[in-house]
Amino acid sequence: MIRSALMTPAATLDDQGRPIADSAAGARSGGATPMAAGAGFVRPQQAMDPGLVYDAGEKDYVELLCTMNYTAAQIGVFVPGFAGCTATLPGGGLNYPSFVADLSDGAGARVLARTVTKVSEGPETYTAKVVAPDHLVEVSVTPATLEFAGHRNEMKSYSVVFRSKKRPAAGMAQQFGEIVWESNVHRLRSPVAFIWD
Repeated sequence: MIRSALMTPAATLDDQGRPIADSAAGARSGGATPMAAGAGFVRPQQAMDPGLVYDAGEKDYVELLCTMNYTAAQIGVFVPGFAGCTATLPGGGLNYPSFVADLSDGAGARVLARTVTKVSEGPETYTAKVVAPDHLVEVSVTPATLEFAGHRNEMKSYSVVFRSKKRPAAGMAQQFGEIVWESNVHRLRSPVAFIWD
């Protein structure tokens, strides 16, 4: 929950209004990608009141470890008494405030789901906005609007469909975008990495 509150309101521009620089890429860089800068610069004031958070608990992380083929003995180091994997997550299925859309198989669509929890008071309506390399990928969010009655801990789920239109040029197998949920009070941004490897 804390990770989400720090990530989703983070800024992708520096204090001069320029994209965060990628010092490893040097002057040729047009700015840091989420692979270099993560979600961006933490904005403490906004992190104290993010509006919504993505929450993942112990069960979610255990399922992630199972998905990554950790053994019961290995997981037992972190989860005493762990008996064995009973469920796994689909790739990218951890309820996390970022997305990785692996489009490398080139067939069909990739669907990822997320659940957000309201942590602020008062009714709010959030609308989704997608920023993506439109010539390469089509992204749709369902539902595109989330309405909250105003109760803390109210939860809503949504799904995102990522559909590759074509492969990027050689050497450009990673592209980036974002999904933004915005109300009249709060703005949450989730970085998206599109991968065609």
